[in-house]
Amino acid sequence: MTDNWGFYERRSDTEELRVLINVGYKASAPLPGRSALLSVTVNLYPVRERNRSKRDFIRQLERLETQLEQRLKTTADGIYIGRINAATRLEFYYYVRAEMLDKANFEQWIKTAWPFRAEHYVKPDPEWDLYRYLLPDALEELFMHNAQMIYALLHKGDDIKRPRHVYHWLLFRQDEDRRQAESALRGLGYRIEREKEGSPDDSFPYPLVISKFEDVRLDTVNERVRELYRLISGSGGRYDGWGSVLKLTGLGRLRQQMRKMMDATQAYIRRSSSTRR
Repeated sequence: MTDNWGFYERRSDTEELRVLINVGYKASAPLPGRSALLSVTVNLYPVRERNRSKRDFIRQLERLETQLEQRLKTTADGIYIGRINAATRLEFYYYVRAEMLDKANFEQWIKTAWPFRAEHYVKPDPEWDLYRYLLPDALEELFMHNAQMIYALLHKGDDIKRPRHVYHWLLFRQDEDRRQAESALRGLGYRIEREKEGSPDDSFPYPLVISKFEDVRLDTVNERVRELYRLISGSGGRYDGWGSVLKLTGLGRLRQQMRKMMDATQAYIRRSSSTRR
């Protein structure tokens, strides 16, 4: 098993949850021996009040996350499987070997390691029911892909707040379903992109490409994917992804120009070296 972390948003009846989970255990769960679920919950209000900046706030939580994982791995052969971030709290989840866990020792350690109050519990979960509950459904898997895409755009210097044409690829089982979807999509403000080709497959041979002019922030993209997924899933359709052109920030453009200059210089050096030889 290798680490395969994914991030998605899940809406409950009362709140919106941000879930980070290692889906790498999906095929092998439950792991033998690690039958106890340990959870640590942190109240975020006092942490925010104590830290002057958002960066300091995040760094303090990251330190706790690292310390918890290392401590439980060392003392209880624990595996960190994920966390839930809500507006007021952060919940960490681990599967540990119950016979190795010294509950009193762990309680004393966390009081020393964490300057705020933290709730924790340990309970049997031999079938990893909590882990299976956290695994993403089909729509949430799309949200995970969205987060990965946007992270890649940010890494390339994209200004995700800048509007641009965002394209979505849809697939349908029947041409009639596609035509009906076109009418509904126009009503929602989408543009039908006739000149762009989709990639049909044997089960969904009728592609449709649409676009909307907007930013590619995660909340925007997730809401758009949620809308399209719900619209076409019940009518023989499948959502097949999205894309857009880069809109670089000023720093991103500078970095791109510097990379081009460096590439050109290296190419010149290589040509000059080969000429001398």
